[in-house]
Order: sequence, then C-alpha cells, then structure tokens
Amino acid sequence: MLLSGILFSMAECMAASNPEFDYGKIESAGISMPYRFATLNKGGSGKPALVIYLHGGSSKGADNERQMLEAGVDSIVNYLTEQEVQAIFLLPQCPADKSWGGPMLGVLKALIEEFKDGKVNDDRIYILGGSMGGTGTWSMVSAYPGLFAAAMPVAGNPSKCIAENVVQTPVFTVMGTADRIMNVETASDFINELNSLGGTTKFDIEEGWTHEVTCIQSYTANRLDWIFGHTRNSSGIENPETDCKILESVQYYSLDGRPLSESPRKGFYIERLRYNDGSIATVKRLK
Repeated sequence: MLLSGILFSMAECMAASNPEFDYGKIESAGISMPYRFATLNKGGSGKPALVIYLHGGSSKGADNERQMLEAGVDSIVNYLTEQEVQAIFLLPQCPADKSWGGPMLGVLKALIEEFKDGKVNDDRIYILGGSMGGTGTWSMVSAYPGLFAAAMPVAGNPSKCIAENVVQTPVFTVMGTADRIMNVETASDFINELNSLGGTTKFDIEEGWTHEVTCIQSYTANRLDWIFGHTRNSSGIENPETDCKILESVQYYSLDGRPLSESPRKGFYIERLRYNDGSIATVKRLK
C-alpha cells in the first residue's frame, strides 16, 4: 500500500543526516532486509530501550535510505532526544516485493532478537509505525504477544489480528476521519474488542485528517509520553515468549461455509486461524 506525500528531503530530516545512524542488514528465512540504527543519549545507567519504527509502503526497497525520510522518524528522534531517553532506535526497510506481514514478521523478530541479545532492556521494547507500518505494528503485537512494552500503530488495519494476543500489550492508535485508505470503523471495532478483554488502550480519532496527515502528525509528545511511560513489567508479563504460538494465516468464511476474501465489515463471520505449531482455531465473530 503506497503512502504518498509524507517524505521529507534529506536536509529537512534530522534523523536521516545524523551520523550516528549506522547501516546494517539481516538475512533470515531467505529474506535480506536492510536497516538503520543509532544509540541515542549514550552514557546513561542501565541498558537502553529498543524502539522500532515501521515505515509506510512508499518507503519499501533496498537503498536503506527512504525509510529515514518519513516524518515519524524525525518526530520520534526529537522526542527521545529532548526527553533524554536512552534508546537504540531501529529502522528496518521492507523489501520492495514484501509488506510488513507474513514472513516479514519472522524477519523483524529475528532482528529484534539480534538487538535483544544483552544489548537492551527487554522490558522496554517499543514498536511504532504508520500506514503499512501501522498495520505491521498491529501484526507484530498479535504475532508476539507480550514482547513489547507498548505499541503505537498509526493509520493501520488490525482486522487480521488476534485480540486475545494483542490485549497483552498497551496500544495507542490514531486514525483520521478523512482517511480513504484505512477504515476508522475497523480500528474502532478492534479497540472495543480489546477493551472488552480488559486491554490497556488509547484511541484518538482526528477530525478531517487524511491518511497522509495522520501519518505525519500523530507522534506528539503527549502520545509518546504514554507509549514510553509503559514497561513490560508494569503489564504483569514475566515470560512473554514461553509456549507462545505464532499466527501464520487467517482465513474468513461466511456462516454457511463460503470462503471470503477478507473480514466482513458487518455481521457474523468465521475466522480460521492457523498457528506455527500446526494447530487450528475456529472463531465466530460479529462486527
């Protein structure tokens, strides 16, 4: 899914020109993914937080540059710097023929594990992203319940996520009423489902914001205060990856068994969930 109009020039984006951002590449499951990373506010006591930002569709590729130009990157870097948050900021770039879903979830997890290996505070891992990156943020929280201290999916689609998994992570999502790419009602229904399960959520609907404006303006200091104010221990999760099943695919069916191409926006339907251990769950849902 393309995201237009949110790229800044290199001179306008502090993060892109910051010499502290190094280049890296990871190979996992036959997929090569470039990324950029920097340690911000070095010298503090303890291990830094790990902050992952997932870009939108127009930043896909292999140049390891375009993801740096999104406005969200600048906003997050400015916040972390001004608040003196000791953090490793991680900016992967999705290959042109992929999206932040399917096999890329495992690649992202492998990258996180590479940085988790004694380098960061495991109770302070955060994931944020807009558009395709917002959908990817939802998907990562669903696929790896309890891994993240908090998540901020912006202008994303959570319709393929498992609420029982996502509810383990505090989530702040932002949608715009003039968004013609992502559906506000879909996000609202999912947030309501999380709340019914006792989730910790914040949901802002911005009147008149288009998809592009939502992706640019959502990362305010107040919202980021909420995100980085959470730690994994504060959620009461001690061993998030013990016996953790990973969702591999979701199929949708009508009540009479007809396959559907996607989740309906209204009415009853059936989800068939297939996990990495081979197990299958069937869930009846109502929207």
